[in-house]
Amino acid sequence: MNINSMLIGIALGSLGATLGSFLVFEQYMTRIDRRLLQSPPVVVVDFAKIAVESYPKGAATSEIESLLVKTNNAVTKLKNAGYIVIDSEAVVAAPKAVYFPDDLVQ
Repeated sequence: MNINSMLIGIALGSLGATLGSFLVFEQYMTRIDRRLLQSPPVVVVDFAKIAVESYPKGAATSEIESLLVKTNNAVTKLKNAGYIVIDSEAVVAAPKAVYFPDDLVQ
């Protein structure tokens, strides 16, 4: 076997391995994309933070009830829009982007 035959074999083997890897990777990515499209969006709500930052100190019961209703309405709108709403106390770790913005309740 001469050097040219070996180089051609190496090149064809490398090309075949690269093509095969690409096809397998593409199949996995298609499955992941399909799964992500089927998964509902998630939002994490930090109710304790909302309570501390949104409710004024010494607020009347009616003010607190009004803010609770606003919070509940926001959660209901998210649920109706197809979101899964999770209390932050049940979350071990999540990116900041999935947390509910506090300013939407105030």
